[in-house]
Amino acid sequence: MRMIRKNVERIAETAEQETKLKAEGFKPLREEVEMQQSSNAPSNLTDLTVMQLKEFAKSKGLEGYSSLNKEELLAALKDVI
Repeated sequence: MRMIRKNVERIAETAEQETKLKAEGFKPLREEVEMQQSSNAPSNLTDLTVMQLKEFAKSKGLEGYSSLNKEELLAALKDVI
């Protein structure tokens, strides 16, 4: 999970790291909070922003998604869902 405090970002890969960062004042990034609140597979991928699609691709373990545009991300994610 990507977390932020002021302009510093950190990635917590475990629950322990997340707890430690929260204690240091870090908060989850808004996009990730929204993604976690929705189901594992959003009902309509086309409604997501490119950033949200990239986060979703990352959560699904896709590689090479960072250089894809929205249409390419949608095509790649439809194969995974």
